[in-house]
Order: sequence, then structure tokens, then C-alpha cells
Amino acid sequence: MRLTVHVESAPFFEKERKLIGKDKTGKDVFKPKKTKCIKNTFTFRNLEQKEITDKLSEIRSKYKIGKYTKGDLSGKEMIQISYQ
Repeated sequence: MRLTVHVESAPFFEKERKLIGKDKTGKDVFKPKKTKCIKNTFTFRNLEQKEITDKLSEIRSKYKIGKYTKGDLSGKEMIQISYQ
């Protein structure tokens, strides 16, 4: 199974930029665009049900899980569990 969680107050981290080419105007194009990146979605694959519960408790201890603000899921946590 796969677990995807969206968190609030996500951490920033430094990432090395790489030149991937030039655009139509001849300007350099880098990936990622900036060195300081944010990671607000965590995805874990090939997990069993017990491992999903453990990962969720670990994430909850470090971060606040985001909640939906609109629609049918309004007020519920942004957690997606799917079968691969």
C-alpha cells in the first residue's frame, strides 16, 4: 500500500540546482528553480497496515497534518492510503 500525507508548517531544505538547458530566449533553465525548497507532501510506498500506522504516528509527532477546507472532505486530515 502507499501512504501520502500533506503537512502544514512544512520544512524547508537546501537542494543543489542543476542546469538542464536553455529556454526559447536563450536563458538558462535550472531544476529546481530555487535552492531553498519546501517539502509539504510525504509519500511512502510498499507498506503494510502496521507500517502505515507507525508512519502516521511518526509524522504526527513531528508535523501538523493539513486539513481540507472545502468540499465533502472539509475538516478531515489530508491523508491518502491507496493500493498500488
